[in-house]
Amino acid sequence: MLKGCIQVGSRPDITNTINMVPVDHVARLVCSTAFHPPQSNPGVCHLTSHPRLTFNDYLASLEAYGYEVPKVDYNKWRDAVEQYVETSHESGKEEHALLGLYHMVTGDLPANTKAPELDDRNAADALRADKARTGQDLSGGSAVTQEIVGVYLAYLVARGFMPKPRGGILPDMQFSQERLDAMASIGGRGGASA
Repeated sequence: MLKGCIQVGSRPDITNTINMVPVDHVARLVCSTAFHPPQSNPGVCHLTSHPRLTFNDYLASLEAYGYEVPKVDYNKWRDAVEQYVETSHESGKEEHALLGLYHMVTGDLPANTKAPELDDRNAADALRADKARTGQDLSGGSAVTQEIVGVYLAYLVARGFMPKPRGGILPDMQFSQERLDAMASIGGRGGASA
C-alpha cells in the first residue's frame, strides 16, 4: 500500500482502522501462549492492535518521512491507480505494487476493509501470565506507530523495493553488504526468483 501510493503520487482518504501489530509483539504472544495456553475457549487467542491506527494515520507516515503523497478523495486515488495500471506497460513504468489486489483496490476499498473488533482477552491473559518469565507485562498490547512505519520504509528502501524520499529522513538502518546481498536472495516481489 505504501509503495502503491508513492507510485501514483497520492494517498486515499480512508478512515477505517487497521488491525496491524508489530511482528515482535506477535512473536511474544506466540511464546507466551505456548507457556500459558488459553484457559477459556481453548486454542483461540486473538491478537489485536492497541491502539488501532487508521488508514489515514498509516499512510500519512509517508509524508512524515518526506514522500510527496497528498491525501485525496478515495475515488480520485482509485482512478489514479486504474490509470497507472492501464498505462504502465506502454509507458515502461514499473508494475503497480497493488496489482495483485487490483480488484479490491479498485472496488470499494473503504467499505471492504473494515477490521472487526476482536476479543483479545486470552492474548492479554497469556502476556500477563508471562511477566514472570520475561520481566515485562505486555498485556496492554502493541500497535504499529509512525516510528515503526519509518523502520519499515527504511527497510524497503534498503532492499531497493521503494525509492528514497526526496525530502525528510528515514530512520538510520545500517545494512552490511553481506546483509543486503542476503536480502536480495529472498524470493517474492522485489526479491530474487524462486
